[in-house]
Amino acid sequence: MFSKRTIVKFLAVLLVMLLAAPAAFAQDQVKLIFNGREYPAIIILKDGVSYVSAEAVRKIPGLEIGDEALLPVRKLFESQGGEVTWDGDNWQIIVSWREKSGDYTADELVLEYSERLKDVNSYKLKGSHVIEFEADGIKNLIGMPDMPKMNFSIEGVYQCEPMAMYIKQTMEMPQNPDELELSPEELEALGFGQKIVTEMVWLDNAIYQKGPGQDQWIVQSLEGLEETFDLDKFMQISPQQSLEMMNKAGVINVFGEDVEKDGQQYYTIKNYIDSDSYRKLAEEILKDFDIMAFIGAMGAQSTVDPQEAEEFNAVFEKMLDIILNNINIDYHIDTLVNKETLLPDYMSVDLIMKLDLKQILLAAQALTSEEQTEELPIPPEMDLNIVIKLTGDYQYYDYGTKLELPDLSNAISQEEYIQQLMEQAEEQ
Repeated sequence: MFSKRTIVKFLAVLLVMLLAAPAAFAQDQVKLIFNGREYPAIIILKDGVSYVSAEAVRKIPGLEIGDEALLPVRKLFESQGGEVTWDGDNWQIIVSWREKSGDYTADELVLEYSERLKDVNSYKLKGSHVIEFEADGIKNLIGMPDMPKMNFSIEGVYQCEPMAMYIKQTMEMPQNPDELELSPEELEALGFGQKIVTEMVWLDNAIYQKGPGQDQWIVQSLEGLEETFDLDKFMQISPQQSLEMMNKAGVINVFGEDVEKDGQQYYTIKNYIDSDSYRKLAEEILKDFDIMAFIGAMGAQSTVDPQEAEEFNAVFEKMLDIILNNINIDYHIDTLVNKETLLPDYMSVDLIMKLDLKQILLAAQALTSEEQTEELPIPPEMDLNIVIKLTGDYQYYDYGTKLELPDLSNAISQEEYIQQLMEQAEEQ
């Protein structure tokens, strides 16, 4: 039988081994340094070759991955024009890929054109985008008709300081009204002719909106929102702060191929926002958001008991977390930067957003008491996914233009507008 002293020594040695093992393991852990920043990926060493999973590097925009699950790091990047070196002293694989063009790294050029946008202070924009919806499970569950492809054109003007903007968006109605299961006469009666036009102005800490078929501007003051979400401060975030926030969220900027457009030479900056980056950005933006105070500031609520407000905010935070964890995002952005002016003249976007509505509904049900909710009539095997696809092309021009806004002199408040609607309903 072992003595007590022997057992104590054995346990002491075992404890030292357990404490030392993680440190020894960490020393042997290889890091991937991509374009000057540590990249979140596990490197696997096998027969002297470093491998990385395809899933880990999928977020690098423009990188061709292929079908293999594990990829040799050196071959992956060098076969596509990159440089790969080994830092044995620090156990690091250092990769430079589409990092620099001319005198700029990709991050430096993003910072430069952001600074120049701020300096010119104002510009016009125009473009178009297409939105498609897929919701097969929901369509079958509630008998919802197919959503048609929607084509939008957009034009506007933006001013940085003082903050102001005007956006006009026009949606082309489907050529076949049967897609909406409404007759042309019914659409016309709803104010939806061949085109649906909406307008928005942001000026003097207020938002003005004009809907389809309306001549009346509706104004909503943003006074009082500072306690819930400093919109003006967020819109005025410095280019350096914006870049740091994007880098912190894992958004990567790389160069694409240079292009010529309308006689001008352009750099191409490519970046990609995936689900993880989107979640981090949303959490950073909304970290101090108070939903009940926001509702109160918008004039849409009466006095609420502080305890109820606190409980509501807690539920909101949980629901936001559930939603963010059940969204899959693939968001590619290409920006053409004029080599002469170093301003971003063109932008193309390609977004696919998939929302797992089933998990969100089940989680929402779990947050409420049994007395307040009923069983969701969702077959266990049924998927309830909403997929939104958006592709768009936009142009920025007339830098330094004089800000010209629509006539807002006839604007009325939301309360006045609702009162008008009620009076019209009584007259009928």
